Amino acid sequence: MASLIDAVRLSKSFGDVKALSGFSISVERGKIAGVVGPDGAGKTTAMRILSTVSAPDSGELYIDGRNAVSDYRLARQSLGYMSQKFGLYIDMTVEENIAFFADLHGVPSKEIKKRSDVLLKASGMFNFAGRAAGKLSGGMKQKLALCCALVHEPKVLILDEPTNGVDPVSRREFWQILNRFASGGTAVVYATSYLDEAERCNTVNLMNKGTIIASGTIEHLKGIPDIDVIEIKGERVRDLMKSFPGNLGRLWSFGSALHIHASKNSGALEFLKSNLASGYEASVIEPTLEDIFTYLTSGEGGDE
Repeated sequence: MASLIDAVRLSKSFGDVKALSGFSISVERGKIAGVVGPDGAGKTTAMRILSTVSAPDSGELYIDGRNAVSDYRLARQSLGYMSQKFGLYIDMTVEENIAFFADLHGVPSKEIKKRSDVLLKASGMFNFAGRAAGKLSGGMKQKLALCCALVHEPKVLILDEPTNGVDPVSRREFWQILNRFASGGTAVVYATSYLDEAERCNTVNLMNKGTIIASGTIEHLKGIPDIDVIEIKGERVRDLMKSFPGNLGRLWSFGSALHIHASKNSGALEFLKSNLASGYEASVIEPTLEDIFTYLTSGEGGDE
């Protein structure tokens, strides 16, 4: 299947700061590719280049078969882009914002009302069509921004941390809209720092310091760490960190549990089961995305 997005070794610097280095990604029709990493990893720089808002210093970018570096105006016809910040017109109503962006993208006037109604119903905002955008909640503003990015029915959608700071219910509704359009054939690149959102994507690209450090399906990524991930649960589990034997492996705090990155066949699990006080439970688990990211950036699986 031909890819709608092909980025090859994109790089970008701001003065002496290398914001992006060798960024490559390929996304097929109907697929959602996650770009995941902490603040400062280079996600926004990558999204701005993919959406043709910013030009790369080097590398190649093709959107729907068009050279998006040399012919970015033509490539934009296939693009929808949603930035981190709410960029709509707060004094205009929900419906007026959608109509404005539809007109901006050349949607035929007779089509605008029909497309607007479809998007408003899909987003659960039909009853808010007449409300000023500035009076919407944070989650509703993000859903409106998504509607405006989709109204011209782009083949490619670039989203830069669209649910950052949004409540869990609105995030779930946002993903319902997104999945609906992806199932219709839209290729999506979704930048996020939320690891749980990354698991909703077809493929995941882990970023750190401007570079993709690992990519593939969740199943592929879980096979990368050459370690046993041991999880310890129990009340006051963090108290164990004070006296934890360092020779068992690297110890990390993961929410209400502890994770140990132990060498395979090291006997760490058997030691813990024999020596942990009652009330604690230890077991080998599949590595989470956070385990994988930690493994790759802590020196266990890389050069750092």
